[in-house]
Amino acid sequence: MSETEHIQVVFENADGQWTAEVPSGSTLLEAAWQCSAPVHTLCNGIGACVQCKVRVVEGDTHLSTPEALEKELIGNIFHITKERLACQARAIGAVKVEPLPMRLPKKSRASRRTRGRR
Repeated sequence: MSETEHIQVVFENADGQWTAEVPSGSTLLEAAWQCSAPVHTLCNGIGACVQCKVRVVEGDTHLSTPEALEKELIGNIFHITKERLACQARAIGAVKVEPLPMRLPKKSRASRRTRGRR
């Protein structure tokens, strides 16, 4: 039985640095949970809340290619912003990311228009 390759995932922001050694193919969210890095989630990692955004600092080529769900949720400009969803991005090599602050969802225009009406 062969041993699974482990890779290093580093989370770093103004509050500190957290490091996890995870099996290749683990999501960044799984790595964050392992080392208690401040990556937020409301949906527990199913790709519904978009709260687990991270900015890739180093090693963007060591992450899985964004799939349809991630592209739909954060757009197709990840190659410019370097932002990825930690629950969707899988580490296949050493990577360093910055956890981004939690953002509350914006209210739709329709809900704002109907709020004052009865």
